[in-house]
Amino acid sequence: MSIYIEEVNKGNWREIAALEVTENQKDFMESVSFCLAESFIEQLTTSLGLYDDNQPVGYAMTGFYFDEKRSIWFDRFMIDRRFQGQGYANQFIPLIEKYIIENYDVQIIRLSFVPGNNPAEQLYKRHGFVRTGQHDSEGEIIMEKHL
Repeated sequence: MSIYIEEVNKGNWREIAALEVTENQKDFMESVSFCLAESFIEQLTTSLGLYDDNQPVGYAMTGFYFDEKRSIWFDRFMIDRRFQGQGYANQFIPLIEKYIIENYDVQIIRLSFVPGNNPAEQLYKRHGFVRTGQHDSEGEIIMEKHL
C-alpha cells in the first residue's frame, strides 16, 4: 500500500464525490457530495481525498480552526464501502493528524460522532481521542485529542 492525502481540487473532486459508505452507515454521515459542497460554499474547511496507489479510498474534512483555542475539527471521516475492513481507517488517522499539524498551529484536534456509532468511537479511542462530555449542535458526541 502506498497511501497518501490530497486536498480535493478541480482535478479530483468527481472521484472523491463518488465515494460512499455502506447503507447501514448513511445515518452517521452526510454524503461526500454534500460535504464537498459545504466545504466549497462555507470556505471554513478543507476537503481531503484519501488515496492508495492513485485509487481514492476515503474522504475527510478538516477546518473550523479556532486561533484563540488553537483547536481544529477533524470531521466527516469515511472509508468507501468497497475498501472498508482493510485497515485504511487506522492508517489514515495518523496521516490526517500529520496534515493538520503541518498546516495549522494547533494543540487540540476535535471530532464528533453520532451516538450509537460504537465502531467510530472505538476507532478514535485507539488513536488517543477522549470524550469531552459535550455534544455539538446536532447532538453528536464530541471527542478531542491534546497534542
